[in-house]
This record gives sequence, structure tokens and C-alpha cells, in this order.
Amino acid sequence: MDETYKNAGRKGKKGVRKPRRRGRKGCGRGTYAADRPPIFTLRSRSSGTVVYRAHRRATKNVARLVIRRHVKPGSAVFTDSYEIYDWLDRSRLYSHEAVNHSVGEYVRGCVHTNGAEGANQRLKEFLLARRGVAKSSLDGYCAAGTFWVNRCVWSPKEAFLDIVQQIFVPKDQPKTR
Repeated sequence: MDETYKNAGRKGKKGVRKPRRRGRKGCGRGTYAADRPPIFTLRSRSSGTVVYRAHRRATKNVARLVIRRHVKPGSAVFTDSYEIYDWLDRSRLYSHEAVNHSVGEYVRGCVHTNGAEGANQRLKEFLLARRGVAKSSLDGYCAAGTFWVNRCVWSPKEAFLDIVQQIFVPKDQPKTR
């Protein structure tokens, strides 16, 4: 699991707009108010499935909500040492390991966030083609990005058949791929 921050403003909204600020938009962690909302990235190591979720802020409560909604109890969760993940150390639902990027530790055995960081880049590539994103619509774009990233690992035929089955097969019938 990892988090990233995406520049997203008021694209498509009417009203007075501040002048465009060029150059580096600022480094570090962003906030919704500063037009850099956090996006949480969860990537399964067993299946390769990726989930993106945008939120207004990156806090322990938000991280807890995202993890409990998308990670099965009993799973191992690998994160960086950001303090919003500290509650996982005391959790009985998940086993937690973290790498400390601030001291130059990026991999320790099988503990790393490289897969999630790579998935962050794939989301940013997906959003780049949209030429800017309104922060009010960012979670919808994350849902579309989740769909796109997870289908890109399939052959075009498998992706097409999955889309057709999601549209036409009733929910009570098993899907085949």
C-alpha cells in the first residue's frame, strides 16, 4: 500500500480563477485545499489487482477505512513508515511491515512498496491523457483508472470478454474468462 498526491484543481468549474502557477507545484504531501489530494493505492501481490481511492486528506482514520474496505483480515500489509499506518502495528486483523524511505531503506527481504509505487505511475499516466482533472471528480477518475489498470494486464480478447460479461451476464450467474 502506498499513497500519492495528484495535482487537481477546479477544472471545468465556472468562476474566478487564480493565475496559473508554473514550475514545481510543491513537493511533499498535499491536501485537498492545496489542490493536491491524496490517492491511496492498494496492490495485491498474489493477483496483481490494483485499487485506487482518492480522499480529502491522508489521516489514520482514512487509511483505516481504505484498508478495512479493500484488504481481507489476516493479510500482510506492506507500507512505508508514514505515521498514518502506525495503527497497523497494534492491529490484530493484519500483519504489518514497513520500510523507512527516509533512511534509504526501500527493500527489506520481501517488504517493499515498489509494486504500489509503480501502480501510482500507471494511474498518473492514465490521468495525463485526460489533460487535467477536477478534484471534485478525482475519485471517479480513480475508479476508471482502477478498471483500466486491472484490464491492461489481460490480452485484448480477455478484457473485451470481461467487459461484455460485466454488462450482460446476470449477477447470480458465474462469470468465465
